Amino acid sequence: MKLSVSSLVFALLFSFLLETSASTDENFLQCLTLHFGNDSISKLIYSSSNSLNSAVLKFNIRNNRFSTPSTPIPQVIVTPLLISHVQATLNCSLKHGLHLRVRSGGHDYEGLSYVSPVPFVLDLINLRNISVDIENSFAWVQSGATVGEVYYWIANKSRTLRFPAGLCHTMGVGGHFSGGGGLVPVPSNVTMVTVKRNLEQNATKILHRWQ
Repeated sequence: MKLSVSSLVFALLFSFLLETSASTDENFLQCLTLHFGNDSISKLIYSSSNSLNSAVLKFNIRNNRFSTPSTPIPQVIVTPLLISHVQATLNCSLKHGLHLRVRSGGHDYEGLSYVSPVPFVLDLINLRNISVDIENSFAWVQSGATVGEVYYWIANKSRTLRFPAGLCHTMGVGGHFSGGGGLVPVPSNVTMVTVKRNLEQNATKILHRWQ
């Protein structure tokens, strides 16, 4: 008798938690609708029932381990166009006690920005504007841009100013650096040397020392 009562209590509690979660999620979406407007929300928010959800989610996946039918996907992906959309998303999630996973538009080899128990992803892929100020040697870059895009627009403006941020052009700047960094002068012509080492030639030790 104790087992059946315990089972009944557990079932009722589980049902209550599911209903509470569903209600919270719905309130979150209603909050976004209030701030985004009905016209915008249909273009900026992708639910798991929307076929575009999968396309948006997989756009920046570089590790095929996280691109399988069994990979958990978020319930909702929010793709803001304006800074006010980001603010509204954060405010609504805080108001309703929800956690967000933020993706800055670039690759993620470990899958941390799209594989997690957190059901909502804030994807900054649309916020990728880059403004280069050659006179003052700095650039304003939105979080959704990639390192490759930063390099491209700086190179369009100058042959002697660069920003050092690594070789991988698919890296999102929001996940790589924050807080800024000015452009640095370089010669108009440079020489690049590639030195190859395998494990027998102490490649691991060399990499460790460089790190």
